Amino acid sequence: TGSSGNIQWQQSANGTTGWANVSGGSGATTTTYTTPALTVTTYYRAQVTSGTCGSTTSNTVTVEVTDSNMWVGSQNNYWVNEDNWLCQEIPTLNDDVIIQVVAEGNFYPDITGINGVADCRNLTIESGASVTVSNGGFGNLRIAGTITNNGTLDVTDGTVSMMGSLSQIIPANVFEGNTILNLNIFNTNQVSLNGPLDLMGTLSPSAGTLYTNNNLTLKSNAETTAVINKVLGTVSGEITIERYIPARRAYRLISSPTTGGTINSNWQEGQPQTDPVGLGTDITGAGGAANGFDASGSNNPSLFTHNNSTSLWQAVTSTNANLVAGVPYRLFVRGDRTVNQASNAAPPTNTTLRTTGTIASGTINVTDISSSPGAFSFLGNPYQAPVDMEQVLDNSTNLNNQFYYIWDPTRNTRGSYVTVNVDANTNNISGSEASRYLQPGQAFFVQTQTSGSASLAFTENYKYITGNSSPNLYRSAQDTGAYIRLTMFTGDALANEGNAADGFVVQFDSSYSNELNYADAVKPVNQDENIGLLHDGVSYSFESRAMPQPDEVLPVSNTTYRTTDYVYQVEVSGIEGVSAYLHDKYTNEMQPLANGQTTSYSFNVDANDTESAALNRFDIVFQAGLSTGSFEINNIVIFPNPVTGNSFVIQSPDAQSLEVKLYDALGREVVCKAVSENNSAIKVDPVSELSAGVYFVQITNGGKNAVKRIIVK
Repeated sequence: TGSSGNIQWQQSANGTTGWANVSGGSGATTTTYTTPALTVTTYYRAQVTSGTCGSTTSNTVTVEVTDSNMWVGSQNNYWVNEDNWLCQEIPTLNDDVIIQVVAEGNFYPDITGINGVADCRNLTIESGASVTVSNGGFGNLRIAGTITNNGTLDVTDGTVSMMGSLSQIIPANVFEGNTILNLNIFNTNQVSLNGPLDLMGTLSPSAGTLYTNNNLTLKSNAETTAVINKVLGTVSGEITIERYIPARRAYRLISSPTTGGTINSNWQEGQPQTDPVGLGTDITGAGGAANGFDASGSNNPSLFTHNNSTSLWQAVTSTNANLVAGVPYRLFVRGDRTVNQASNAAPPTNTTLRTTGTIASGTINVTDISSSPGAFSFLGNPYQAPVDMEQVLDNSTNLNNQFYYIWDPTRNTRGSYVTVNVDANTNNISGSEASRYLQPGQAFFVQTQTSGSASLAFTENYKYITGNSSPNLYRSAQDTGAYIRLTMFTGDALANEGNAADGFVVQFDSSYSNELNYADAVKPVNQDENIGLLHDGVSYSFESRAMPQPDEVLPVSNTTYRTTDYVYQVEVSGIEGVSAYLHDKYTNEMQPLANGQTTSYSFNVDANDTESAALNRFDIVFQAGLSTGSFEINNIVIFPNPVTGNSFVIQSPDAQSLEVKLYDALGREVVCKAVSENNSAIKVDPVSELSAGVYFVQITNGGKNAVKRIIVK
């Protein structure tokens, strides 16, 4: 048609004849048909298919008209740039789009970034052409009709949204590598998946029905685990869901996100003749192969359920039992099925556990919870999604809604229980990333508050989906306010930047009570080291207390020493008006715990010495004093305080040069002997028995005085 001039042609529509002018050479334009009965604005592609076009309008040509917008990519790879389209109009959900092979030097669309939403009705990609949807899922290709791909459609880092009102089909092999990051279903009717598809990020069934036709797999690897967002529509058919397990010989508390198949056909991969690398795990138990277990010399069980009524673990008797979404298990994972499970020295391997079945959706009510006060019940996440346990527990019945408990296999050598404070979104072991967001495939414990029935429910609104994929298996937790966090390491673990063995947290606030209540968490017992705050003979992983006062003592419980060399790391923050100390009653050392810092304290344990390995060897104590001189009062520590015998120890870097006098509450001097124990400690022995009450210790160094108060019980 040339670069200028008009084509005049006759158009029939709805039985009425009209005329239109097509302007602008070979490009496409917006044209209005004006007839007695018809006014239509449409976008089309016009191509001369026969005849010639000269400088006059008398020549006759044949024009082919289509309602598809053609990509030319003359400017850049932006879908939303009108100059990249033959019609010079950005497509909408009402427009068909053809991605043709472009001229040399032109671009193919990359749907990403601020230009990250692309709309079309029917999408056709011609052989040799390509479309890329990227930018970590922020690129979003929205399709209201069909997908015909004879070229390349790469959505491994992007999102596809099915937007139609009529039935839509996702054909087989339509996506590069049969892999997609995110899939959104907004079709109000139905979407059918007609071929295998691996989903790496988030499935969002927001409307209508998704028919999987058993073709969908939600993938899991070391970086991410695919999840299912709020199910506001329906998902019909089975889904295969993976859970990546990093190499570590340890127990995992897990639950299946699907219902269907047996433990054997899922987690054991059906016990194939040739074990697959990187998939499944061996599960052993009584009766061996006759009960679906893997061959074992001892047939010791590696899979357990928990009887919430009796609070006892029970070995699973057969892996031919069906898996049900949300049913929790304790599974010892050695690695994939190639690991020699007969040898405890066999190195563990990474593995992926797979389940295939229908997903749980909607509201899931859980009533298998102990009615006994203080009892722990074992439950599982029924969803393939992180769940906000603060919301779950806040809406539960007769459960402690402040805490829940998980097993963190990354702590210590074989794992450790971790207490999660859902209100503060923190946990009791430094280095653990356990948070209030329960992960997909994760089982956990809750604690019954008082005698009587208890229950909780999972709902779609409690799902916690951020970005385009699952959060990390554990999210980092943060302490706030005034607190003391004590973390226990073996000496070797700390020296080699290894994992913590155990720990506890005490939080302080004027609104807290020192009496035990729902804001205090009883500590579950680990297989290895256990450390907690000792209160009325019970160990706690979390305590919420009023702000500490002078002479207050927090007893520490420490059990199950596996070695001899240990280090405490004690982080103190927000403590005002008192100074905190770690009191080692075996060595008579008082270690100052600096506010706003982390203090390390190394110690050894002799298992043959009952005092060295005593459960209550350590206390955290708080002291305050008045300084009448200029030397640092905080460098002077008196212990024990309160005094329970008739002597006490003064610890100071200048112990050899100190003079000590003791006075009662009336200011009368009490005769005593001060004997040097070492370069940094003086033992003070009153000549006569001290009566219960308040006393004052005057400490002099070079003519300058400090006064400390002690209490004698």
